[in-house]
Amino acid sequence: MMHKALIGFDKNEYPEIEIFQKYFECDFCEYSEDYFNKNISKYSILVPHLYLKLTHELINKASNLKYIFTPSTGTNHLDIKAINNNDINLYCLSDNAEFISEISSTAELAWLLILAANRKIVQLNKRVLTENSWKNNDLRGNQLKNKTIGIIGFGRLGKMIFNYAKSFDMNILIFDRDKLSTNGYEDYAKDFNELLKESDIITLHPKLNETSYEMINSKSLKQMKEGVIIINTSRGDVINSNDLLDSLKSGKVRFAALDVLRNEFHSGKLPNDPLIEYALKEDNSDKILITPHVGGATLDAHSLVFKHVAETLRDKLYE
Repeated sequence: MMHKALIGFDKNEYPEIEIFQKYFECDFCEYSEDYFNKNISKYSILVPHLYLKLTHELINKASNLKYIFTPSTGTNHLDIKAINNNDINLYCLSDNAEFISEISSTAELAWLLILAANRKIVQLNKRVLTENSWKNNDLRGNQLKNKTIGIIGFGRLGKMIFNYAKSFDMNILIFDRDKLSTNGYEDYAKDFNELLKESDIITLHPKLNETSYEMINSKSLKQMKEGVIIINTSRGDVINSNDLLDSLKSGKVRFAALDVLRNEFHSGKLPNDPLIEYALKEDNSDKILITPHVGGATLDAHSLVFKHVAETLRDKLYE
């Protein structure tokens, strides 16, 4: 049986997805909600993009769907209950720890954001390109050596950040609700409140679940150091956007560098998030830097990921 697959990516933008054609009959389309509703019943395989949240209403239209493999480690763009209720097999990259240990793109972006925030890169670039000035004495940042970094979420990415921080001679604190993840790192482990109080920089790497949802809120922000830097490359919903915005305005948070925001699932459109509105004001570039969920989006990572997804599905279907 030749399975028909809907691959939610454009071949012109992602030529590496052609590997799926080796194993399945494929349509390649960054589908809209309308396209999904009208056509999903044709397919037994779906490799979804991240721009449309697949709600139970949409999943219930997928009468012939047998396999979903999301090329991401997170699944908050999918209604897991609806998928299970429809007897659809769900896979994500997190299912294979050995494979994703080779994918460092998101951790590298987080470290780039840490450096950019700490050295005021956005403002310095603006000084040259917009202000046509070489003056720099009023835009001095700080070195990372001997600063304290708090890593919240100590899975694969948190451990990569730990190694980067070690190489920069930083003081490191870690927190994860799963105590097994910090085995071997007990000297660095703190409880959540201690980490908040002692960190100069806080970088967020938890999985999104009931315990991490809005873990950065008015209460936790009040416990942080004055002038703390916050980095988020995990999921937008781990931060209460309004509470972070208040802390940016007050100066409690000196800078926020964010690759993820709430309400991201609208293809190509800016998320409906108050932090976007704040960032769009030209005079706030000294407070906030936002990138469009590009953490895992590198050429080499995508090549590895799509090959892995295609070959895993092949093995599952034709074993």
